[in-house]
Amino acid sequence: MYPTAEPAAGNVHFEAALERVTDAVVITDAEDNVTYVNAAAEKLTGKSRLHAVGQPLAEALLIVDANNGQAIDAAVALAKGSDDDASSQNNAVLLGGGDGAIIIEYSVSVMRDERGNFRGSVTVFRDVMRRRRAELALQASEETLLANAEALFEEKERAQVTLNSIGDAVISIDFRGRVSFLNVIAEKMSGWTQAEASGRLLDETFFLVDSTTREHVSCPAMRAIIENKTVRIESTCALIQRDGTESAVEVSASPIHDKDMGVIGAVMAAHDVTVASDLSAKLARLALHDNLTGLPNRTLLADRLGQALERAQRNAGVVSLLFLDLDRFKPVNDTLGHAIGDELLQAVANRVHGCLRSSDTLSRYGGDEFIIVLADIAHADDALPCADKVLAAVNAPFEIGGHRLQIGASIGIASSPHGAIDAMALMRNADRAMYHAKAAGRNGYRIYSPDIVPLEGIT
Repeated sequence: MYPTAEPAAGNVHFEAALERVTDAVVITDAEDNVTYVNAAAEKLTGKSRLHAVGQPLAEALLIVDANNGQAIDAAVALAKGSDDDASSQNNAVLLGGGDGAIIIEYSVSVMRDERGNFRGSVTVFRDVMRRRRAELALQASEETLLANAEALFEEKERAQVTLNSIGDAVISIDFRGRVSFLNVIAEKMSGWTQAEASGRLLDETFFLVDSTTREHVSCPAMRAIIENKTVRIESTCALIQRDGTESAVEVSASPIHDKDMGVIGAVMAAHDVTVASDLSAKLARLALHDNLTGLPNRTLLADRLGQALERAQRNAGVVSLLFLDLDRFKPVNDTLGHAIGDELLQAVANRVHGCLRSSDTLSRYGGDEFIIVLADIAHADDALPCADKVLAAVNAPFEIGGHRLQIGASIGIASSPHGAIDAMALMRNADRAMYHAKAAGRNGYRIYSPDIVPLEGIT
């Protein structure tokens, strides 16, 4: 049993959520090759995931930044080297999409392991042409007010229907900064109805704070009026709703003009990015943890074991690796079913974790196998009390689903430097010692020594 690279752990509920979000999502691995494309991305790009998965990001996603003409992989490279793992919204053109060239907004978030190493990226993008057309429609309706009341009513009604059908919050204010219109999404996001918000100052009904500093952020609509230009808040803000809850939003505002191009107000659009932000965080966790137990998976185990061995070599310390295989687990799984078996594995993980120090690592290696890394210990013999505690914890009966279950464990122990100085050899030697513990009658441990030979066929 050797350490191998493992892809990001899957989660059917999480993938189902990805398939239902309106934003297009494309995920890559550490080599910038596409590993996942959701349904929205398929529709917007006109490419099936079968075509995109496995391709380099720049080939699968033909995005050109509107400001500098660079392809999407340049944005990923910039995010890799930045201290901020999430880029701001960028204007871009999607080439070769289902409708030809499409104006989009996109952002790039990077996934890192606990050492800060790059593990992949998440690109989220959306078609903004529809929203911009709606903003222009609302601006046109305000301008018409000065010329023709009847035409204004029809145009405003059309604009309101349009704005109520999109997924972004849209708010318009007059020249004094007082609310004149909220669409349905703005009502839901802020907690204020159109009737309640009308005539109030925008900052009173749409209160924003900086996500990092928690300081109040003035809504950009008044800046759009004063500066007579479109204003965007580059960093993600938190909208504090009327009931005190909050959501992550991206906000932009544009001035509204009369027929003589005088500024008479502003329209502001806010996009809820809470789901996208949560998805990035969850994807990063899923890439490094076992889906059933929440323990570090093989990828994170290899990283932590490598770090522990490097420290041990620098400080003349010792790293002990305990390879644990459950005894009599298969009959439980076969007779009582996988659901009971899964609950038992979770219970074992919790008990064993309670036997360890905060600096130790417990990983589910696969099936009913677990690996414990004891880092920064003074002597190899320091691993033995831990092995005794783990055996006692696993031997105690488990009450699972109305069943009293009695299992045990066989443990193989290998310690650096005499048990091996590299991760692969240390794990291989602990694995061999574990099989000898099983052959000796199970429910015990065996310490690796060079005279141990490989055994096979013992489960």
